[in-house]
Amino acid sequence: MRHGDGRLGRLLLHVPTNKLSMNQTKDSAGNLIIVSNRGPNDFVWQDDHWVVRPASGGLVSMIDPLARQPDVTWFCCVSEAPPASESRAALFTTAADQTDPEHHIVPVPLPSKIYQAYYGTISNEVLWMLQHHLVGQFGYSALDAERHRAWTDGYLEANRRIARAIRESGIKPRVFLIQDYHLYPLPALLREVFPDVPSLHFTHIPFPGFTMLKLIPQSWRDTIFQGLLGADVVGMQTEWDSRRFLGCCEELLGAKVDYKNGTVAARDGRLVRVRAFSASTNPAALEQSMQSPAVAAARERLAPWTGWQAGKRRDEGKQTIVRVDRLDPSKNQIIGFRAFGRLLELRPDLCRNVRFLAFLTPSRTDLRVYRNYRDAVYTMIDEVNTRFAADCEGEPIQVFYTNDREQALAAMEQCDVLLVNSREDGMNLVVKEWAVVSQRPGVAVISETAGVAATTADSALLVSPLDIEGTARAMERALGMRSEERAARLTTLRESVYSWSAADWLSAQLAELDVTRDD
Repeated sequence: MRHGDGRLGRLLLHVPTNKLSMNQTKDSAGNLIIVSNRGPNDFVWQDDHWVVRPASGGLVSMIDPLARQPDVTWFCCVSEAPPASESRAALFTTAADQTDPEHHIVPVPLPSKIYQAYYGTISNEVLWMLQHHLVGQFGYSALDAERHRAWTDGYLEANRRIARAIRESGIKPRVFLIQDYHLYPLPALLREVFPDVPSLHFTHIPFPGFTMLKLIPQSWRDTIFQGLLGADVVGMQTEWDSRRFLGCCEELLGAKVDYKNGTVAARDGRLVRVRAFSASTNPAALEQSMQSPAVAAARERLAPWTGWQAGKRRDEGKQTIVRVDRLDPSKNQIIGFRAFGRLLELRPDLCRNVRFLAFLTPSRTDLRVYRNYRDAVYTMIDEVNTRFAADCEGEPIQVFYTNDREQALAAMEQCDVLLVNSREDGMNLVVKEWAVVSQRPGVAVISETAGVAATTADSALLVSPLDIEGTARAMERALGMRSEERAARLTTLRESVYSWSAADWLSAQLAELDVTRDD
């Protein structure tokens, strides 16, 4: 889908030299307001003071270039520590004094009980699981009284407080860019206060069909959809997500939907546009990262497994399979490791020549379902390693359980096969990052249900996420693929990433909002 190159889109072309003061910002034509659960920094209350740490993740890296513009303000949530009055005063001082001077961050403090209900219980245990079609042992389960309270007193209350914080900030908004499933009610709440300010809500994770959404109460669904339809533009990762959203509006709301033009008639008579904006990465920033001392050190640490030394393979007979993802049920690691075990069973001759390096980032360890899933993943790893250790002359699966981006980049650069067998993904930026940094060259094995599969069909090997046999065969094919075919596939994927970067993703959304301003 093509998007115009309007005034807001051209905002990305300007490189800021300094940041406007609050007074300068208020007196300007208005600020572009980014709203997300998480901002470019994590604020942690520790030993009676706030500790500021850089935040990781795809959302932050994609939005950061825009956030550095002088007339952009970023509102983000922070779990407030007791005593609230002391921590709140210190929070605003810390945000002003200890964050990047090119960022204008406004933290929205939420009492820890509200934050946990809004973020942990509803956003992660309910919405995340449903939208990734995860139901049962490692997913969504019954809604008891506690979860109903979490919806009302946590999720809805948090969104109301965010809207109030924006209103009371005194900052004049020009445009709202609202991020992800944590903030579904927010567009409608902001429209009540700022009816003439254009807004776009972008959902970074998959959007489910109406059958899955019928697993939550009708009143919750109505709040979600009426909240989203408060925006002028509803952004999704893929055309498939957009169609599912349109179908839900028709089936669950009885709204008038125009599938051809991608619009939904809101209750107030507006036509809300539904558009796909495929998220991407920043190739130039990745190239710069690969020159860093941290990546160089990671290459050396990984050399015993990758066999690389000074940019060359010591032993061309050795190959590596790599996966890089959060330890999350949606990432489907258990099936991936079972498929690797099946590969070694099918091809015992590979035992001494293939290693699986798994870079697993700790995730949401405060939630029981995630801890249980982590234990199940390690049980599967132990089973495969125990079974094949003798034939492989060592454990064939090596786990790196840490959040070390540079180490993961070094592994992706050197691997022969990248495995991304997610149950479902909004996009999966790991694949696009790998396409930029791979030097082997390698081959990607990707789930058909990952959003990125829509743009990699000609360059990756696609698998069904629950097909153990098929995934094992795909890894076998990838390991045996001739270098010429690997290089051709990688070139195709790399060109697609360079032709549509994170800057293009942002510009397309801003250009779509320009249409709203012109209407």
